[in-house]
Amino acid sequence: MSGPLKHPNAVVLQPPTVTISPLIRFGRYAALSLGVVYGFFRLRQIREYHADIREWEHEKAVAAAEEAAKKKKWLAKDEMRYLMQVVNIPFEEGVKQFGVADLYKEE
Repeated sequence: MSGPLKHPNAVVLQPPTVTISPLIRFGRYAALSLGVVYGFFRLRQIREYHADIREWEHEKAVAAAEEAAKKKKWLAKDEMRYLMQVVNIPFEEGVKQFGVADLYKEE
C-alpha cells in the first residue's frame, strides 16, 4: 500500500468544462454592469429622500425638546411655589433662600 485509502464517496468527479458563447458572456456582464449603474443611481435617490426625512425628524425632536424644557421649568416653578406655601415663606424671600432666582427670570 502506497498511502491511506480514500473512500469512494470522497472523490469528486467534475463534468468536463463547457465553453460559453461570447454573446452569452457579453450579455451577462452587460446585465451585471447595468445593475450596478442602476443601483448607484437608486442609492443616490434614496439618500436624498432619507436626508429630507432625517432633517424633518431632527426639527421635530428639537421642537419636542424645547417643549419638554418649558414644561420642566414650569413644573419646577410650580413646585417651588408650593414648597414656599408649605414652609410659609414670602415669595421674594423664598426665591433668595432656595436660590432659584434663575427659574423666575423672564425670557
